[in-house]
Amino acid sequence: MQVNYQGNRDAKIVLLQLIGEHELPLLEEELSHIKAITQSTDFLFITVQVDSWNDDLSPWEAEPIFGDATFAGNAEKLLTRIKNEVIVPLLGEHQDIKIFAGGYSLAGLFVLWAAYQTNLFEGIAAVSPSVWFPKFVDFVHNNKILTNRVYLSLGDKEAKTRNKILAQVANDIRDVYTSLEDYRLSSILVWNQGSHFKEPALRMAKGFAWLMSYEKIHS
Repeated sequence: MQVNYQGNRDAKIVLLQLIGEHELPLLEEELSHIKAITQSTDFLFITVQVDSWNDDLSPWEAEPIFGDATFAGNAEKLLTRIKNEVIVPLLGEHQDIKIFAGGYSLAGLFVLWAAYQTNLFEGIAAVSPSVWFPKFVDFVHNNKILTNRVYLSLGDKEAKTRNKILAQVANDIRDVYTSLEDYRLSSILVWNQGSHFKEPALRMAKGFAWLMSYEKIHS
């Protein structure tokens, strides 16, 4: 796990994003989009780069969905490290901060799952999240989410695939979004144009911007 900090260390808004090494080239573009959309630079942007994408971000063990890459289910270990090594020190410095967690694809699944494990996140942005993950929808229906704001988004062509499991992603994200109506929180489901790999930096920025704009309007 590699942690990087950018922006104002004294800001009351913290954006925490789970990333893989493949996303490093996209971060500057994403930051530019966030600043342009929100007209704000007063936030701390923290990235947590995981060591193993499939293993660290999966909430439980699962068989390969494509190829031979399995899922080890190490999300709980990762979340514990993030709490102890990133969030607790931050709260020790500034107890009045609000932390928004975000992630794309399997990282989006992780932050969504994490919102059911801890109330440390004021809101989460699960962008093109892997809600097709085996038994995840069942998990959502059997657990209570602990955050106040949820931004979900998906590309309108992501379900158009021959993989039968991935093809359920649109139905699954609708199911997850509907389940959020049982709670008193602010949530939104946004449909983006294109497949899973179209404009990831902009999609992430839109998610964080929505969380930040909601904070600005309701503060």
